Amino acid sequence: MCRMLGIIASRPVNAYYYLVEAECSLLAQAEKGRQSDGWGIGYYVNEEAKVFKRARAAYEEEELFKEKAKNIASKILIAHVRKASNPRGLPKHMLIAEENSQPFYWDEVIFTHNGTIWALNIVEYLGEYKHMIGGLNDSEIYFVYFLKEWRERGDPIEALRSVERGLWDALRKGEGKRTKPYSSLNAIFSDGKKLYAVTKYLEGEKLKSICYGDAEYFRMAYRYEGDKLIVASEKVDREEWKLLSNGDVLIAELREGQVKYRIEKL
Repeated sequence: MCRMLGIIASRPVNAYYYLVEAECSLLAQAEKGRQSDGWGIGYYVNEEAKVFKRARAAYEEEELFKEKAKNIASKILIAHVRKASNPRGLPKHMLIAEENSQPFYWDEVIFTHNGTIWALNIVEYLGEYKHMIGGLNDSEIYFVYFLKEWRERGDPIEALRSVERGLWDALRKGEGKRTKPYSSLNAIFSDGKKLYAVTKYLEGEKLKSICYGDAEYFRMAYRYEGDKLIVASEKVDREEWKLLSNGDVLIAELREGQVKYRIEKL
């Protein structure tokens, strides 16, 4: 299970505080939670997606992580530290590679996920999109399936709903013993114009947030500051944060020099 963070702001901002300096920064979460299987940062330059990612733990190459965090400024940024899920039961060394680290991206879309996809036969639903899968990460299958549905339906919220229906359908058609198709569909993603954060989970109700232990592990938190919105797997400091409820999708965008957001239900 992973940790992730996203920011949208009215002007290019540096996320060093949230990634490094805060008491429960993404780097601190990586070390406390032993998110040891890769990290990455995605951002935009003139709406063009840029992604830097590594296969090692962020805390094992702390100086590189800090350097990247310090030198990137963008209106939209998404970062991820990875603790590899393994629904196929593969040898650990097969799971660790840059292509398996997150964020994933395709064209303008940057995407991160925290959770495990159990209904892996969903790959058969991808059609011509199957060629986009480049690694051995169940989160990448989710990403590609979601991207397919988004492009076919033209709306990311409807795409998310379709993905969940498809996963339940794939579970019923599969031969495994699982009773749920996924643990969590939690995701932070962007098309370079809007930032989206999904809180949707079927497992982990008894697990707690890494740093403060005051929220369910999969229940994402956000802070709104007018010209900036930060959303993360859990709050990064002791300031005022709000929690997303299970089934919430936060949609944030820039309008009239401010960040505006709304919350929809899946």
